[in-house]
Amino acid sequence: MKPVNDVEVDGVYKIILNRPEKRNALNSELLTALRDSVLNAEKSKAQIVILRGSGGFFSAGGDIKEFLEAQDAKSRIDSMAMILNDVVKKIRTMSSLWISVVEGGIVGAGIGLALCCDITVAAKSSYINMGYRRIGLTPDGGVSVFLPKLVGMKRMNQMYLFSENISMEQARDMGLVNFVVDDERIDTFLDEMIRELKKLPLHTISAYKELINASLFPDLAHQLEKERFHVAEMAGKDTFKRLLENFVTRKG
Repeated sequence: MKPVNDVEVDGVYKIILNRPEKRNALNSELLTALRDSVLNAEKSKAQIVILRGSGGFFSAGGDIKEFLEAQDAKSRIDSMAMILNDVVKKIRTMSSLWISVVEGGIVGAGIGLALCCDITVAAKSSYINMGYRRIGLTPDGGVSVFLPKLVGMKRMNQMYLFSENISMEQARDMGLVNFVVDDERIDTFLDEMIRELKKLPLHTISAYKELINASLFPDLAHQLEKERFHVAEMAGKDTFKRLLENFVTRKG
């Protein structure tokens, strides 16, 4: 089974994270395939790109099993963060309009993938949880870039320090998602929204995103590298392995 599926239909390029049995946790194979799919979307010149997860869940964040099994967790997470950074930067700089579709939940680095998109549509029953401190890590995937810009420092601190579940109604009020839809209506709503978007010219999107990036994220690449450095450093500590083992034991 491919870890990421992608297809273009009528100028809309769909990228589907495809590890439903793992709630689309981001392992090295999936991240590499995701980067390839993003590059394929760019080559297709699709005006709209949809990013979502299979099996009714967006992404559970980094793959705990891969972290535990890695002989050198610091090196492994460093290389994974490098690929994730490539994906985030490409999403922000592509001329396409990116729409993330959140179902089930988004955790850890999955939050960065959802937030870096231009529009986010969420199923009402979904939730957000940063999760990083549960396993002794710092944010990655652009979370330290996008989240404080959207919600402010105090709320960001609360979400990181306490690993709270944030409902989609809360997320909408905080500016993290645009639309919250009944679960059974999400596909219908998405189709209707795309039809509305296509009624107006989409050739302006590239210039528009350039303006937004210059205004809000002028140091995106630099901050992503800082995230990568710190998350890899945290992964090299004994605390990380101990917390991972405790986490897996509790889950089991």
